[in-house]
Amino acid sequence: MRRLYDSKLVSGRSLIKILSVVMCVVMISGLAGLSGCKFINNITNGLNVAQKPISEAELARLITNAVISDSNVADCYAGIPSSQLDDLSYSMFSQYCSILRKCSQKHGTADSFRILSETEKLEYFQEIDSSGEDFRTIEYYGDMDVVELCYSKDKDKNAPPVRFVISKRSNCTVAGKYIVDSMLAYSYINHYFEMIDDQNADGLEAIIKSAYNSDIYLNSVIHAKADYIVNYYRLKVKTSSPDYELNLFSPTHISYVIPEVFSTDGSKIVSKTVELKLKNDGKYLLDDDIPATIKELRFSREGGSGRLRMGSTYTFDEIRKILGSPMFQTTTSDLVILAYDGMTLRLDADIEENGQWTSGRLVSILLRENNEFTFGEDLYIGMNISELLLVYPMFDECGYTGSFKNGDGEFVLTFEFDEYGNVSNIQLGEAVG
Repeated sequence: MRRLYDSKLVSGRSLIKILSVVMCVVMISGLAGLSGCKFINNITNGLNVAQKPISEAELARLITNAVISDSNVADCYAGIPSSQLDDLSYSMFSQYCSILRKCSQKHGTADSFRILSETEKLEYFQEIDSSGEDFRTIEYYGDMDVVELCYSKDKDKNAPPVRFVISKRSNCTVAGKYIVDSMLAYSYINHYFEMIDDQNADGLEAIIKSAYNSDIYLNSVIHAKADYIVNYYRLKVKTSSPDYELNLFSPTHISYVIPEVFSTDGSKIVSKTVELKLKNDGKYLLDDDIPATIKELRFSREGGSGRLRMGSTYTFDEIRKILGSPMFQTTTSDLVILAYDGMTLRLDADIEENGQWTSGRLVSILLRENNEFTFGEDLYIGMNISELLLVYPMFDECGYTGSFKNGDGEFVLTFEFDEYGNVSNIQLGEAVG
């Protein structure tokens, strides 16, 4: 059943503000915790003078009014009995309401609220919960109701709804643990954006380091990743971080939409989503899809006089001049295969009935077990995964595959590894489809 409440049904208690609220921000690297300053909490505890328990509707009204305006926060906090605050400090309450207030700006000014039905609540929690047994679910925070802010003059009905929860433990209380953990997650992801804005690769490295615990992730590799992310945002992201859109705000799952990002090829403006998810072990998983772009690669032989360009057309003599004579060649109806020791070329060509061909378009190169042939000094057979990630820091995020375009098509670079994590094959071929 839909229950709608006017946010001003009960007048707030007047309170003279005699102090300035001081925010005590705990900056996070490993992020063990976040709390308000103890000194301020001791003072603001005195703001809370209500004793008689209040109803869920009244508690929702007070929180709603605190979200509507910063000037209401102190009065609303004072109107909540200590027994229903769930040990939530004034400073934390104020910060939480401030974030919801910012989320509310797209809609306008809230003038009422409603408590979601059980079906709506279940759907909302399912939206928050991440798939996979490694992730913490909202169920961890106990039985809760969900309150949604309403707007009679909604400026953007397509904007995400603004919601908060009320714990149903001991009748009803502020969901203190839920709010504190929400602020913890919020601080973590915003610290990530802050380090990117400051182009602080060292600080960003400290944030993302916990996600990379395999032996392949040397400190130099993690720093290369951080540096790559900073440069990606500098070159590809048009929107500044204050304008990122907070679409989901909970302790287990935070989602931001970045409205204006250049597409991988730079041809258009798109949006992208960055998410933070809380795992059962208390660690965060930061999901930021950074494209593994690569520059155009050309192929040559050590000491050779030229390089081959993917998609270009070559005669047999031109290839032989650059790479030397092949061990043998094979032709099909429209394909030429040139086999060298440890390397194979494929060219699209018009094959005559006698198997002869005049020229062909280079579409594929497979390099294996031979360092005479090269895509450049940085890539070679036998290099370790860690060495590869120093060249292409995001390749582990996309199956060790990347692509580039030139005037003759799009070409995909892939790697295969032996049991020791060393490169055994390098293939560069035309993209299919």
